[in-house]
Amino acid sequence: MDLMKKVKLLLIVIISFSLLLISPFLPGTIMYFTSLWEYKVDDFDTFKKDFQTIVNLAYREFNKGQMMESYIVVNENPDGTVNLEYEDVNTEDFVEVKMSKKEQESLKKILEKAFHQGDMAYLSLIRVYKNQVEFEIENGQYSLIYRKDDHKPKFVNTSYTKGTFKTKKISNHWYHARFVED
Repeated sequence: MDLMKKVKLLLIVIISFSLLLISPFLPGTIMYFTSLWEYKVDDFDTFKKDFQTIVNLAYREFNKGQMMESYIVVNENPDGTVNLEYEDVNTEDFVEVKMSKKEQESLKKILEKAFHQGDMAYLSLIRVYKNQVEFEIENGQYSLIYRKDDHKPKFVNTSYTKGTFKTKKISNHWYHARFVED
């Protein structure tokens, strides 16, 4: 056997042996990465304008300085209507956010089509900060994030103090964020 054939045979043996060693871990690795993003907004580009409309609405309300906490609650009413509300800093009462027809349509489209509905994966909170707006699902495991400055988010879902999060850039200013327990 000449040298080239021996080298090829040796490479085939090494690669085959390596595949046999990692194959028990491969399904778990694949499952981890597919489940990591199981809650993400699937077709973001379809809903990008609607999300931007709600980001603008969230900043409008935030800039009024009347929000007790930095979040807006998403309420789906029994009659099928949807409204947004936040706790007023002065009265501690919940105040309904006034929305234009366009804002109502964008919110409805986001709720019905952009987020999954099972496993508490529906939109429940819109967190608003100076440079960041987060669309958080009910189970707290995923947020769609808008960043004014387009820098990668340094925090997400501040109600979670233990654990970390992973981010994935979607487009300029937009990120998927997934909470990962330590």
